[in-house]
Amino acid sequence: MIMHIDLDTFFASAERTQDINLIGKALVVGGRGDPHIFDIKPSPYKQLHTLNRGAFVPSLFASNNNRESIFYEGQKLRGIVTTASYEARENGIKTAMTLRQAVDINPNILILPPNGLLYHQLSEKMHKLLLQEAPVVEQYSIDEFFCDISGWISLHELEAYAKHIQTRIAKELYLPTSIGIAEAKWIAKLATSLSKPYGITILRTQQEVNSTIDHLPIEDFPGVGRAFKSKMKAYAIHTIGEAKAAKSLINSWGRHGSDLYKKLTGTDAESITASRSRKSIGISRSMNRPILNRNEFRRRITVLVRHLSHAIMKLKVNPSTFYFAIGYEMHLHTKTQVTHYRIFNEKFFTELALKTFNDIDDYKNQHIVYIAITGSKFFHINPKPLNLLYYNDDTKMHNLTNQLTKIREKYGLDSIRLGSELGINM
Repeated sequence: MIMHIDLDTFFASAERTQDINLIGKALVVGGRGDPHIFDIKPSPYKQLHTLNRGAFVPSLFASNNNRESIFYEGQKLRGIVTTASYEARENGIKTAMTLRQAVDINPNILILPPNGLLYHQLSEKMHKLLLQEAPVVEQYSIDEFFCDISGWISLHELEAYAKHIQTRIAKELYLPTSIGIAEAKWIAKLATSLSKPYGITILRTQQEVNSTIDHLPIEDFPGVGRAFKSKMKAYAIHTIGEAKAAKSLINSWGRHGSDLYKKLTGTDAESITASRSRKSIGISRSMNRPILNRNEFRRRITVLVRHLSHAIMKLKVNPSTFYFAIGYEMHLHTKTQVTHYRIFNEKFFTELALKTFNDIDDYKNQHIVYIAITGSKFFHINPKPLNLLYYNDDTKMHNLTNQLTKIREKYGLDSIRLGSELGINM
């Protein structure tokens, strides 16, 4: 059996561990990411924290900036809702809604800026606690975990075991959880969503699975996004049960369709992986104010490259494929990916990013509102697949980047920056 555990409204619940007066009140956690990332003035002792290494746990760049500035620009409220407490949801406030919309719905709503370091620390404590209770634990995201309890807990003990886990987390970490248990990984995750808030759903038999999930909308199943939802509804498939009855059709949609069908039917046999490695690492930012000046655009690229380079070096990975994207006003966008088998270093990455972004900047008269950079397809540094033309220089620059990483880790990520980041033409 597989147990899936989800921390209920995690960011809001985490804030309540610091202030019990927030319990029972309608509140949201939200803001603008890191609005200071592009500031000329350095952020106080900014560091990268890698406490959690789940496949979908984002990198955390934390500094000592005033948290209130996360959602205020002067007197203007900006940003989006990252997490809404259940009390706020009862008012109609939802994740991804703007903070301004949330205030319009409930003028008395409490708005808290995110405290990323606290969330990562609590997530790490949660992981350690679960390792004491289950033989195999996979951290799926910052607030979700899978545990393989096959042969560990008997079927008739599952409910008591789940309740014990739930109660222990509440007593030791002061966090509410929802738990789902089933034979298959993704059905266990779906069972958790049926348990919210602070509930337990156990599906021991196939009959229990069918009677519980078959009537649910197909989009409720984990992994069914808008594309699959639209495709299925074009064939009058609206529920999980109807999808399960359309085996030939869904399998005809290629590997992704076949994989989805196995998950829907619980026949995917996907195991729990204690240390699920990252497949990619990226950084992206939306602009608080759209930018037209391309010199400023290039400056911001170098800032993002520095941050991502630091994360790549600290995680000790060497990406070979890089993805770049620009979002403009008027819903325009451009994107591309390039592959280079070179030893990673900040100099190469900066030059590559600046050239590639210049090449794909197809709307130079449009304001830019979004920049994204991702590295993927990691490989071990081995001379055989590498571009030998750059091998010696890249090796030297990799060693230099490694020294820069150590200095930035000790004195802060903003302690060493390029002159171009400060508005100085190099």
